[in-house]
Amino acid sequence: MANLPPPRSYDVYFSAPGGSRFFSRNPNHGIAVADSGITWTADGRTSEAPFADIVSVHLQTATLGNAERMIDQCRIEFVNGTALVVSNASSSGLPDQAQTPPYRDFVRDLHAHLAAHTDGAIHFSAGMAQWRYNGLLVTMIIAGLFFVAAPLLLVAFTGDLYGLIIAAGGASLSWPFIELLRNNAPRDYRPDQLPDELLS
Repeated sequence: MANLPPPRSYDVYFSAPGGSRFFSRNPNHGIAVADSGITWTADGRTSEAPFADIVSVHLQTATLGNAERMIDQCRIEFVNGTALVVSNASSSGLPDQAQTPPYRDFVRDLHAHLAAHTDGAIHFSAGMAQWRYNGLLVTMIIAGLFFVAAPLLLVAFTGDLYGLIIAAGGASLSWPFIELLRNNAPRDYRPDQLPDELLS
């Protein structure tokens, strides 16, 4: 039998299947990726899932209050209906730049293994749920009309250049959310063609 490479461990935080989703500090971190599957330890119990047990992988980004506080998430769903949700957040659940490199490496390593070891049965999807995306798109259109288009019309009809300041401020505030919405458009992807815009 050929010698298999040792599992590679990534110090990323996650919420485990059947575990609590509410805590002051997340104690669960560290996932190992091997040729056979992934392994993690949650609440003192070690679990293992072969790649054949993975039915879907979903990538998206979310915000905490404003577009500058971004969290990347990778949801791995198993054949028994449970899911492992991995993020680039810290133990507090808040965005942490130090967690982004290990999270990014984990996601890329996982997808490389899935691309090599699966037969196309896994569903790879990205972005928001369609209903949420549609709702936020309508909200952004309304906000753009109110904070950008209306001040520009005010300038055109009255000549009051103060409207340009309002429009510029509205565009500046709206742009990060427009980018968030664009990056999180609902879609499928291939494991060998990752949506890098969802990896900070």
